[in-house]
Amino acid sequence: MDVEELARLVGTVPGTEVSIESGSLVARVPAIGDTVRLAAADVLGHDPVEAPTGQPAVELSVRRGHEQLPLIITVDDVVFMPAYAADMVEDTEFAVPATPGLVAYSEMHRDVRALGRAVDDPELELDPELLGATLLVHRCFLAGAVRVGLWPVRVAAWWEYTWARVGAGLPVGPFRADPRWDRLMADVTEARRRTAAAQDAGAPVRP
Repeated sequence: MDVEELARLVGTVPGTEVSIESGSLVARVPAIGDTVRLAAADVLGHDPVEAPTGQPAVELSVRRGHEQLPLIITVDDVVFMPAYAADMVEDTEFAVPATPGLVAYSEMHRDVRALGRAVDDPELELDPELLGATLLVHRCFLAGAVRVGLWPVRVAAWWEYTWARVGAGLPVGPFRADPRWDRLMADVTEARRRTAAAQDAGAPVRP
């Protein structure tokens, strides 16, 4: 698909900031604070659709290997398919909650952040098996976002925080090697370093 045609199509979604960089579509959705980056050649299909709110949206079919992944860009969200749990870990011989066929970025952020806050509540007793399975599902959300060109550093920071707090000993993993995940975690570390430096300098820090 022609990248300029793709940019015009995505640009019909109100509020989306669209540009073309190095021949790829760049579509920033300010409401979620993230950006979709796609090579036009990876977009196999496209349709203007209507979000449940009645507002305009665009549904794309994104090629990843032999798969075609749905990606829906709305005025204030991005909807995508989570990755499969079996692709995340070497062993899935434990209970894994059913994952939705599609998840909205805002829902992913809400759920991952809520779990990060919950593990710090001393009055909550969290079942280790359920906690491990939930962390796996959340990692599937994050990996699914990365597959379709998103880069959810803030959400990944919450996941990493939760994993660092309670991950040891949970009945989940080991996780498969994933260079993209490693790069995302490196960006989480860098974002924290910059935040700490800004705080030390007395500059206002956006949460």
